[in-house]
Amino acid sequence: MKSAVTPYTEPLMELFYKALSDPDAEVQSNACFAVGLLIEHSGVDLSPQYLPLLAALRPIFDVPPNASAARLNAKDNAAGSVSRMMVRNATAVPLDQVLPVLIAALPLKNDHLENRPVFRAIFHLFRTNPQSLGPHLDRLLAVFAYVLDPMEPDQISDDARAELIQLIGYLNTEEPGKVQAAGLGAFLPGA
Repeated sequence: MKSAVTPYTEPLMELFYKALSDPDAEVQSNACFAVGLLIEHSGVDLSPQYLPLLAALRPIFDVPPNASAARLNAKDNAAGSVSRMMVRNATAVPLDQVLPVLIAALPLKNDHLENRPVFRAIFHLFRTNPQSLGPHLDRLLAVFAYVLDPMEPDQISDDARAELIQLIGYLNTEEPGKVQAAGLGAFLPGA
Protein backbone atom coordinates (compact mmCIF):
# COMPACT_ATOMS: atom_id res chain seq x y z
CA MET A 1 0.00 0.00 0.00
CA LYS A 2 2.91 2.34 0.80
CA SER A 3 1.55 5.92 1.17
CA ALA A 4 -2.00 4.76 0.36
CA VAL A 5 -2.10 3.62 3.99
CA THR A 6 -2.21 7.25 5.17
CA PRO A 7 -6.01 7.55 5.66
CA TYR A 8 -5.93 4.44 7.86
CA THR A 9 -2.96 5.45 9.99
CA GLU A 10 -4.78 6.16 13.26
CA PRO A 11 -6.99 3.02 13.44
CA LEU A 12 -4.06 0.86 12.36
CA MET A 13 -1.80 2.40 14.98
CA GLU A 14 -4.38 1.64 17.68
CA LEU A 15 -4.53 -1.97 16.53
CA PHE A 16 -0.73 -2.25 16.41
CA TYR A 17 -0.36 -0.87 19.95
CA LYS A 18 -2.62 -3.66 21.21
CA ALA A 19 -0.75 -6.26 19.18
CA LEU A 20 2.64 -5.15 20.54
CA SER A 21 1.62 -6.38 23.98
CA ASP A 22 -0.07 -9.57 22.77
CA PRO A 23 1.30 -12.67 24.54
CA ASP A 24 1.78 -14.45 21.20
CA ALA A 25 5.26 -13.82 19.79
CA GLU A 26 4.05 -14.11 16.18
CA VAL A 27 1.50 -11.37 16.78
CA GLN A 28 4.18 -9.17 18.38
CA SER A 29 6.55 -9.84 15.50
CA ASN A 30 3.95 -8.85 12.92
CA ALA A 31 3.00 -5.77 14.96
CA CYS A 32 6.64 -4.64 15.14
CA PHE A 33 7.00 -5.01 11.40
CA ALA A 34 3.68 -3.26 10.73
CA VAL A 35 4.51 -0.32 13.01
CA GLY A 36 7.79 0.18 11.17
CA LEU A 37 6.14 0.12 7.77
CA LEU A 38 3.40 2.49 8.93
CA ILE A 39 6.03 4.95 10.19
CA GLU A 40 7.98 4.60 6.97
CA HIS A 41 5.09 5.00 4.53
CA SER A 42 2.28 6.98 6.16
CA GLY A 43 1.93 10.62 5.23
CA VAL A 44 1.01 11.25 8.87
CA ASP A 45 3.91 12.39 11.04
CA LEU A 46 3.97 9.74 13.76
CA SER A 47 6.98 11.17 15.59
CA PRO A 48 4.77 12.48 18.44
CA GLN A 49 4.02 8.81 19.15
CA TYR A 50 7.66 7.70 19.14
CA LEU A 51 8.11 7.71 22.92
CA PRO A 52 5.05 5.56 23.67
CA LEU A 53 5.97 3.31 20.74
CA LEU A 54 9.51 2.92 21.99
CA ALA A 55 8.15 2.04 25.43
CA ALA A 56 5.89 -0.60 23.86
CA LEU A 57 8.76 -2.01 21.78
CA ARG A 58 11.34 -2.07 24.58
CA PRO A 59 10.26 -5.34 26.27
CA ILE A 60 10.43 -7.14 22.92
CA PHE A 61 14.21 -6.64 22.91
CA ASP A 62 14.60 -8.63 26.14
CA VAL A 63 14.88 -12.11 24.71
CA PRO A 64 17.14 -14.92 25.92
CA PRO A 65 19.38 -16.43 23.22
CA ASN A 66 17.54 -19.77 23.46
CA ALA A 67 14.12 -18.15 22.85
CA SER A 68 11.74 -19.48 20.22
CA ALA A 69 12.24 -18.46 16.61
CA ALA A 70 9.08 -16.34 16.84
CA ARG A 71 10.46 -14.37 19.83
CA LEU A 72 13.78 -13.85 18.04
CA ASN A 73 11.89 -12.74 14.92
CA ALA A 74 9.93 -10.25 17.03
CA LYS A 75 13.19 -8.82 18.36
CA ASP A 76 14.61 -8.46 14.83
CA ASN A 77 11.37 -6.82 13.67
CA ALA A 78 11.47 -4.46 16.67
CA ALA A 79 15.01 -3.49 15.62
CA GLY A 80 13.72 -2.78 12.11
CA SER A 81 10.85 -0.72 13.49
CA VAL A 82 13.12 1.41 15.67
CA SER A 83 15.48 1.85 12.72
CA ARG A 84 12.65 3.08 10.52
CA MET A 85 11.78 5.63 13.22
CA MET A 86 15.34 6.94 13.17
CA VAL A 87 15.42 7.25 9.41
CA ARG A 88 12.07 9.01 9.33
CA ASN A 89 12.86 11.46 12.19
CA ALA A 90 16.00 10.80 14.24
CA THR A 91 15.51 13.99 16.25
CA ALA A 92 12.34 12.51 17.78
CA VAL A 93 14.25 9.46 19.05
CA PRO A 94 16.18 9.69 22.35
CA LEU A 95 19.29 8.21 20.75
CA ASP A 96 21.24 8.07 24.01
CA GLN A 97 18.64 5.63 25.36
CA VAL A 98 17.67 3.82 22.17
CA LEU A 99 21.02 3.15 20.50
CA PRO A 100 22.45 0.97 23.30
CA VAL A 101 19.38 -1.30 23.12
CA LEU A 102 19.31 -1.41 19.33
CA ILE A 103 23.02 -2.03 18.91
CA ALA A 104 22.98 -4.73 21.61
CA ALA A 105 20.36 -6.52 19.48
CA LEU A 106 22.79 -6.75 16.56
CA PRO A 107 23.66 -8.69 14.55
CA LEU A 108 20.16 -9.82 13.69
CA LYS A 109 19.80 -13.57 13.98
CA ASN A 110 16.50 -14.59 12.40
CA ASP A 111 14.99 -12.01 10.07
CA HIS A 112 17.86 -10.77 7.95
CA LEU A 113 15.48 -8.72 5.80
CA GLU A 114 15.29 -6.31 8.74
CA ASN A 115 18.96 -5.56 8.14
CA ARG A 116 17.73 -3.27 5.37
CA PRO A 117 16.20 -0.67 7.70
CA VAL A 118 18.83 -1.31 10.38
CA PHE A 119 21.70 -0.51 8.04
CA ARG A 120 19.79 2.40 6.47
CA ALA A 121 19.54 3.84 9.99
CA ILE A 122 23.22 3.21 10.75
CA PHE A 123 24.29 4.84 7.49
CA HIS A 124 21.88 7.73 8.10
CA LEU A 125 23.27 8.34 11.58
CA PHE A 126 26.89 8.14 10.40
CA ARG A 127 26.02 10.85 7.84
CA THR A 128 23.90 13.10 10.05
CA ASN A 129 24.90 12.44 13.67
CA PRO A 130 28.12 10.38 13.79
CA GLN A 131 28.88 11.38 17.37
CA SER A 132 25.81 9.46 18.52
CA LEU A 133 27.45 6.25 17.27
CA GLY A 134 30.92 6.98 18.63
CA PRO A 135 30.42 5.18 21.97
CA HIS A 136 29.18 2.12 20.07
CA LEU A 137 31.91 1.95 17.44
CA ASP A 138 33.62 -1.20 18.74
CA ARG A 139 30.34 -3.12 18.84
CA LEU A 140 29.32 -1.80 15.40
CA LEU A 141 32.65 -2.85 13.89
CA ALA A 142 32.10 -6.37 15.25
CA VAL A 143 28.62 -6.38 13.69
CA PHE A 144 30.06 -5.16 10.39
CA ALA A 145 32.63 -7.99 10.45
CA TYR A 146 29.86 -10.50 11.15
CA VAL A 147 27.57 -9.42 8.31
CA LEU A 148 30.47 -9.22 5.86
CA ASP A 149 31.91 -12.63 6.85
CA PRO A 150 31.93 -14.76 3.69
CA MET A 151 31.44 -17.85 5.85
CA GLU A 152 28.02 -16.55 6.99
CA PRO A 153 24.93 -16.53 4.75
CA ASP A 154 24.26 -13.25 2.94
CA GLN A 155 22.65 -10.85 5.37
CA ILE A 156 22.70 -7.55 3.52
CA SER A 157 22.02 -6.49 -0.04
CA ASP A 158 24.80 -5.78 -2.51
CA ASP A 159 24.04 -2.04 -2.26
CA ALA A 160 24.25 -2.11 1.55
CA ARG A 161 27.46 -4.16 1.32
CA ALA A 162 29.02 -1.56 -1.00
CA GLU A 163 27.93 1.29 1.27
CA LEU A 164 29.20 -0.57 4.34
CA ILE A 165 32.61 -1.17 2.75
CA GLN A 166 32.76 2.53 1.87
CA LEU A 167 31.91 3.39 5.50
CA ILE A 168 34.62 1.03 6.76
CA GLY A 169 37.11 2.83 4.51
CA TYR A 170 36.08 6.14 6.04
CA LEU A 171 36.21 4.75 9.59
CA ASN A 172 39.70 3.44 8.85
CA THR A 173 40.86 7.02 8.29
CA GLU A 174 39.49 7.95 11.73
CA GLU A 175 40.15 4.78 13.78
CA PRO A 176 42.54 2.49 11.85
CA GLY A 177 43.48 0.46 14.93
CA LYS A 178 39.87 -0.35 15.73
CA VAL A 179 39.06 -1.26 12.13
CA GLN A 180 42.06 -3.61 11.97
CA ALA A 181 41.27 -5.10 15.41
CA ALA A 182 37.75 -5.93 14.20
CA GLY A 183 39.22 -7.93 11.33
CA LEU A 184 37.95 -5.54 8.68
CA GLY A 185 41.32 -4.85 6.99
CA ALA A 186 40.41 -7.18 4.13
CA PHE A 187 37.59 -4.82 3.15
CA LEU A 188 39.78 -1.74 2.81
CA PRO A 189 40.64 -0.39 -0.66
CA GLY A 190 43.83 -1.98 -1.93
CA ALA A 191 43.66 -4.87 0.53
